[in-house]
Amino acid sequence: MEQSLNNKFRPVSLFLLWIGLCLVFGLFIPALSAGSSSSSEVPFVLRIYTIIGLVFGMFLISLSNMFFFKKWVKKFWYINGFITLVTGGIIAYYVVEIITL
Repeated sequence: MEQSLNNKFRPVSLFLLWIGLCLVFGLFIPALSAGSSSSSEVPFVLRIYTIIGLVFGMFLISLSNMFFFKKWVKKFWYINGFITLVTGGIIAYYVVEIITL
């Protein structure tokens, strides 16, 4: 099962695919906010949603890599671990900030 899954999807390609999707969404922000007034905060909010989606998506992909691509994670633990720690740290920081408001 793991071998056939590795042939179709690679962990690095999942990260790159997610980053690419977030960048494409980021490029469409002017078109998505075209109907709003020039002083509205719609482009700002859409960019924040893109960044939040990028961080949460990278965190979830790095966690799922630990289960679906065990051989790759054992070999390249430092890549997956770095992404997990950085994105998890960002999420934890903002959760603590929201709780302590």
